[in-house]
Amino acid sequence: MIIRGPDALTRGAQVTAAPTAGRRDLTPQAVAHLTVSGGHPCISVLMPTTPAARMAVADRARLDGLLLDAERRLADDGVTDRERLVRELRRLARIAQDSGTSHALGIFVSDHVSRAWTLPVSVHPKVVVESTFATRDLLRALHRTPPHLVVRIDEFGARVFWVATRVTLLETVERLPGGRPRPVGDRELAADRTPEDRRDLLARLDACMTRLRSQRPAPLVLAGDPGLVAELKGGATWLHRLAGEVVDARADAPDELFSATALCLEDYLRRRGQQSLHDLYEAVATAPDQVVAGLDECWAAVTRRTPGTLLVEHGYVHPRPPGEGGEVASHDLVDDLLELALEAGNLIAFVDDAELHEFGGIALLRSG
Repeated sequence: MIIRGPDALTRGAQVTAAPTAGRRDLTPQAVAHLTVSGGHPCISVLMPTTPAARMAVADRARLDGLLLDAERRLADDGVTDRERLVRELRRLARIAQDSGTSHALGIFVSDHVSRAWTLPVSVHPKVVVESTFATRDLLRALHRTPPHLVVRIDEFGARVFWVATRVTLLETVERLPGGRPRPVGDRELAADRTPEDRRDLLARLDACMTRLRSQRPAPLVLAGDPGLVAELKGGATWLHRLAGEVVDARADAPDELFSATALCLEDYLRRRGQQSLHDLYEAVATAPDQVVAGLDECWAAVTRRTPGTLLVEHGYVHPRPPGEGGEVASHDLVDDLLELALEAGNLIAFVDDAELHEFGGIALLRSG
């Protein structure tokens, strides 16, 4: 992620990411919208990319090849309005080719949907034309670095950022109360740092974050002055889903802070996945009736809207060829199940391959 403006953190300037194909943030709500936007044809184009300020020549050629594949599939399926769909695919592709890239690109088009996102996780190149979108890689991307809040605090005040596809400054809380003159030199600034100012800053930040957390119950990273961060951790009531803190030199560098917070998120989500895995094995020993194992059983449980956490190995796929059991073909039944689980309100936890071997690669831990 490229951050513009060397003094954006201390002066409250606009902070934005480099231009990318995804003009809208990749959020759980956006993925959920795709899961319910069914109807043939739903076209999903996914491919790995090399991170760059503009798409590499080799990636541009690969994308062109995938679009030709999509066009052939639409023709083979006899889709009557395929020309319009292909035009939309190519429009999004042109935007992507002229934009910054991350580790992957996903383009999703149907009669009612037109979306494209850059992704922070690598994917296998594929074109899927079915009655639903291929959202597995989007869920993996959300699992790795979901939208989150960053609160950076120092002697000047606090900045609250929303970090998703781009970085957005949400709120600014100045250290000095309104109406008081701001000191102009270091000596005057030091003399002006009173305990009352410090308490006032923390109190106003507490009110601000209490409101924001009710609107955005997302993971949170604290950054900035170590002493002020420690005070926040010792007394704030809005620290649920605290993912970590950045209190070293990276907190003062706009081009490093958000990369550092992304690493905090990765570690936090890895810990959550491991905790879910631990809870699953503990339930096997103490409450086996709370555990559902295997694709078929998990599918039945999710269809019944059984509440709980669905755990799945990153690399577990189960395609269904045409005609099996009288059902239509599916590029990945696990992908379909994840979409169904997201719609049903289940939590989803990805774990490393082979960690669910004895459960058949997927398991549901019932809640309650």
